[in-house]
This record gives sequence, C-alpha cells and structure tokens, in this order.
Amino acid sequence: MAVTVIRNATLHVTSEEFVDVSAFAISDRKIVPFSPSLLEDGTAEEIDFQGLHVAPGLIDLLINGCNGVSFAQTPTVETLEHMRRYLTLKGVTTFVPTIISGPRENLSNAISAVSDFMNKHPTVCPGVHLEGPFISTNFKGFHPSGYIRPFSEADMEFIKDARECIAYMTIAPEVVKPKNIVELISSKVKLSIGHTACSYFEAVQSFKAGITNVTHLFNGMAPAIGREPGVVGATFHSDRVFASVIADGRHVHPALVKLAKKILGNRMYIVSDSQSVTGMSKTPQTFVAGGTEIFVDQKRGLIDSKGSYAGTSINMLDGIKFLINQCDFSLDEALIAASYAPAKALGLDDFGCIETGNIADLIVFDDDLKIQYVVQNGFVKSIAELM
Repeated sequence: MAVTVIRNATLHVTSEEFVDVSAFAISDRKIVPFSPSLLEDGTAEEIDFQGLHVAPGLIDLLINGCNGVSFAQTPTVETLEHMRRYLTLKGVTTFVPTIISGPRENLSNAISAVSDFMNKHPTVCPGVHLEGPFISTNFKGFHPSGYIRPFSEADMEFIKDARECIAYMTIAPEVVKPKNIVELISSKVKLSIGHTACSYFEAVQSFKAGITNVTHLFNGMAPAIGREPGVVGATFHSDRVFASVIADGRHVHPALVKLAKKILGNRMYIVSDSQSVTGMSKTPQTFVAGGTEIFVDQKRGLIDSKGSYAGTSINMLDGIKFLINQCDFSLDEALIAASYAPAKALGLDDFGCIETGNIADLIVFDDDLKIQYVVQNGFVKSIAELM
C-alpha cells in the first residue's frame, strides 16, 4: 500500500481533525491523518511543502470548453482529454462538461463521450451537464432557438437510459410538466432550475418536488421584483437549495454575489461557464460554440449577435480571485465556494474537503494563488511535471 506523507502544509477547508494540523498522509489514494506508524516500514514517500497552502481540488460544475476546444461544438473524448490537461494545470480536479441545446445527435455523442471518459477518469468527471433543450425561449441566452422544445415521453426514456452519465440537467419548470419532474427525480436524475420564466410559486413547487439546485443564479431568469420574487426569491427563501454563480464580474454584480453568500452561505458556489477561448494564448475575435457565432467584446465579454452573454473566458482560479478581491470573501470562503460547496451541491461526498477517507484530490499553491503541485486521485505532481 503506497503511502505519501505531507509535511509543513497550511491546510484549508478541512474537517475538525485537520484544523491547525500541518502534516497528513495519503494512503491508498485517500486522505488520512499522519501517524508515525506510517513510516515504520521505510517505504513511505515524504514531501515537505515548506508552508505552501493545501486545499481541496477545485470543482467546476459548468464548463463549455477551454484552451481552444468546445465540448458543445466537438463532443468527443479527445475534447475532454484536452480540457482535462488544461484544467489540471489550473487546479480543477473535477469538472462537469456542459452540452447546450442542439441536435439529438450532438446530445447522443456527448453522452457517449462522457461515458467513455468517466470510465477512464472516474474521479475527474461525474457526468455531463445537460443545459437544455427543455428551457424557456424567453430566457434562452445564446442557445439556438430552433432546438429548444417541450419535454416528451421519448425524452424521458432517453434521459433515464443515460442517467448514469448525467451529472445534472438544467430545465425550466414551466416547460417540463410536474409529473415528469417527479418521475425524473425518482429515477435519480438530478435537476436544476435555469433558463426559465417560471414564477416564484412554480419554483417553490419544483423545490418541493425535489429539485435542489439553481443554474447560474441571476442569469437566465427574471429578476426579483416586489410583486414577483421569481426563482431568485424562491432560492433565497429555501433552506436547502444550492445555487451556482458565474464568477467573472460581468454576469453578476459583486453586491449580489455578497447578498447570495449572506443568505445561502455554503449553498452558494461558483462556476466558470468558460468557453474555448479560456486559456488561449491569442484570443480570436469570434468563435463558434454549439453552432452559434460568439463575439469577444473587450467591455462586455463573450456575446452572441443579439448581445446575449455566452459564457466566459475565466477559469476557477480567476473566480476565486474575483470573490476575494471584489466580493470581500476570505481565502477559505472563496475556496469553499469553489470546492466544498459544489461537491455538496452535486452529492460528491468524498470530495471538496480535507477529511479522513476522502479522495486525495488537492491543490498546492503559494500566497499569490499560483499552483505549485496538484494531487489527483492520490498522485502528487508538480506543475512542471504536468506541463
């Protein structure tokens, strides 16, 4: 049994037993407390991190592409591998690729690719995010209108057959009938509300039916007003619903991020919503995602021809910096929003916290948030080794 002992680490996002602890171990790819007995047979590897920060690996539950590739545009295993290599360098050890509203063939190809990728990297990808096509045309964002449609019995069978490869599915409750929502949840398909025109009442009823997540809060939904709180009001009123926020500083004002944090606490988490231009050494003026031409606007960010936002060019580390620099989050609060909270939102119980028995997915970084090492499924690698 391979053992790695980590010494002189500054730990973040831990269980109680690791508070004020500077040494721990990795045994059988799991996190365990340090014990002198682990060194007795002389086979353990020891690594001195010399005070560097150690936190759970980052978890991105909404990513369209990065480093020149788009999963919506080219849903293949090769695309996912390309994404994985870039994301690992940026501290993301778990990610959920997103497929937006599009042809059925594209959806089938995405599910097939994710299935193969999950078999190869079981701790890296918990499944695909189906963002559409069962959403509102009024709040579709850059989704192609021609592929947005009502939910059918054939869709029910298709989704249920593919459920092992689906991390979660974003729907508009006014598009998917309540009985279908109940059946999907009963079939262990995780649902999230987003791209919706639904009312406060419809959102509350959906939460009562078992939906526990909201996709990119404040975006792709009606704003809360005095007489109609909408999805935002229903989310804030709930004591169990999680909500993602796009942490690029353009999609959501810092004041609203602070408000969401104040109300939701650790049920608010961040996503990158990144597109293929993220991480590119030279950013093009336009690119295509899911069949839609996207423009890179220096002031507004990524937009389609009608001015709708179309994802971002950030990674999760950028999101953490945004939370700290513009939203008054502490380092630990920002790390929680990028690891522990998304893990809990998706039910990834063995991830997102430095705790005995959890998968050893960790990031090691300096005071400037520069990644020095990444621990993936128990294997420690320096950034130089990953390049």
